[in-house]
Amino acid sequence: MRDTPPQPVRSREVRRPRRRTRQKILLGIGVVVVLLIIGGLAVVGYGWYRWNQVDRQQLALAEAGFDGPTNFLVVGSDDRAVVSSSDDDAGAFLGSDAPVGGDQRSDTIMIARVDPSEKSVDLLSFPRDLWVPIEPSGDPGRINTAYSIGGAQNLIDTLKADFGIDIHHYVEIDFSSFKGIVEAVGGVPMYLDSPMRDTSTGLYQYELGCVSLDGDQALALARSRHLETKDDDGDWVTDQTGDIGRVARQQDFLRTVLDRAQQRFGSLDVRAINDLVSSTADNLSIDSGLELSTLVDLARAFEGFNGDQITTHAIPVVPFMTGGGASVLRLDPVGADETLNVFRGLPEGTVSPTSVVLSVQNGSGAPNQATDVDARLDELGYGATVGRDATTRAARTVVRYAPGYELHADQVARQLATGADLVVDRTLTATSPVVLVTGTDFTGVLPEARPPDPNGPATTTTTAAAGARGGSSSTSTTVNPNEVAVGEVGTRVGADVPAGVSCG
Repeated sequence: MRDTPPQPVRSREVRRPRRRTRQKILLGIGVVVVLLIIGGLAVVGYGWYRWNQVDRQQLALAEAGFDGPTNFLVVGSDDRAVVSSSDDDAGAFLGSDAPVGGDQRSDTIMIARVDPSEKSVDLLSFPRDLWVPIEPSGDPGRINTAYSIGGAQNLIDTLKADFGIDIHHYVEIDFSSFKGIVEAVGGVPMYLDSPMRDTSTGLYQYELGCVSLDGDQALALARSRHLETKDDDGDWVTDQTGDIGRVARQQDFLRTVLDRAQQRFGSLDVRAINDLVSSTADNLSIDSGLELSTLVDLARAFEGFNGDQITTHAIPVVPFMTGGGASVLRLDPVGADETLNVFRGLPEGTVSPTSVVLSVQNGSGAPNQATDVDARLDELGYGATVGRDATTRAARTVVRYAPGYELHADQVARQLATGADLVVDRTLTATSPVVLVTGTDFTGVLPEARPPDPNGPATTTTTAAAGARGGSSSTSTTVNPNEVAVGEVGTRVGADVPAGVSCG
C-alpha cells in the first residue's frame, strides 16, 4: 500500500481568531441547516432567488408546534451522479463497490432536535451499519438501505417504526453540496500530530501541524470508516471503531465547519452568503414544508445561543453477526432508551414500545393465542415474535426478562388487561431479552398501557434458575460510541492544538 498520495496535499499555517462564544442555532442542526438559517437573516436579491430553486420533496411528516421542539432529519446522500470521473480522488467514490442508479443510500443520518423555548439543540447520529427492521416489509437490514428501498419517506417511516421518533423537517445534502460548503467557508482547519489516511475514501494527509482541508479531503475525512495513522515506529495503525468512530468524527467535524461558517458569515456578509447558497442549492433537497420564514424565526429565537448548550448523542450498540455472515451493529435497547426519549419528547425513564423486543409463548392452551397476541403487540409498536408453546399450562401470566430489562418487562405487563408477574431470568440475553408467557387468566391486550407505578414495578418475583428454558447463556458486549476506546487513532478530528499555536 502506497505511502504517498496520488497528488500531494498541501498544508498551510493559518491564523485563527479567538473563537466566539455566541453562536447561532445552526450549530448542531447540520451544516446545511445552520448555514441556511444564517443566510435567512440576510436574504436579498440573488440569495432569495437561489433559495427558491432548492429542490423540495413532498413528504408525510409529523407536525411540530409553533414554539415546540422540532426534529430535523439531516441526511448525507452517497449519490455518485454528481461525481465526475475527472474529479480528484474520484476513484474513492466511483469504484467497483459504489452504488449506482437506484442503489443510492443515505451515507450519513442525523437527527437534530431544536427547542426554541429551552434554547437547546440535541444531535443524534445513527451508524450506517445499524441492523434494524426496514419499512415497509419489516425485513432486517442496515439502516442506510431504507433510503435506497423507498427514498426519504421510507427512511422517515423506518425511524418512526423502529425508534418511535417523529420527523418534522427533512434536509438532504449530497457529495457535491458538501464539498461546496467546505469551499465556501474557505476550507477546514485542523492540527495533525501524525500522518493520516484512508485509501477507501481518498484521504491522504501526511504533513504535520496546522493544515487546511479542501472540499475533496474534507469529504474523504467525513466519510472515513477505515482511518489509519502512523505510530512512532512508522507503522500504520487502523482505527478499530469503524462506523462508530466515523460517527464521532462527523460530529466533531461538524463543529469545526460551523465554527468556520460563523467566522465568515457571522457578520451576515450578503455576498458571501449568496456564494454559499449558490454552491449548495443545485444539490440540496428539503421538505416542501420547510419555509425560509421558519429558519428566520429559529435564528431570532436563538439569538445569543451559546455553543456549550449543544448536546451530542450516540446510541449504544451491540456487535452482531447476521445469518449471512455480515458484521453489523444492533441497538442496545436498555442503554438507548434514555437517549431516544430526548428525541421522542418523553420523560426520563419512559420505555417506548418500539424499544421492547419480546417473544410470546402460549401458556394457557387457548388456540392461536400466542399468534393473536403477537399480532396485537406488533400493531402497538412492539418488536414481538411468536415463540414455542409452554410445556405446562400456567394459571398466571408471566413476563420473564434478562437482567437490566425490568422496565421493558413492566411496560409489557402494563399493556395487558390482567397484568403479569415479573420474573428475572438470567438465561435470557439482549438478543431476546423479554418473554411473555400467557396464563389462563389472560384476557387481552390494552390499547394503551397503564401508567407506571411511581414506586417502580411491584410484582417482581424470584430469579429464574440458571439453565431454565428461554435463551442462550452467551452474552454480548455493549458499545457506547461516546465512551468507545480507540487506542492510538481516536475518533476526534485531528489532535489538540499545542499551547501558543492557532489553526483557523
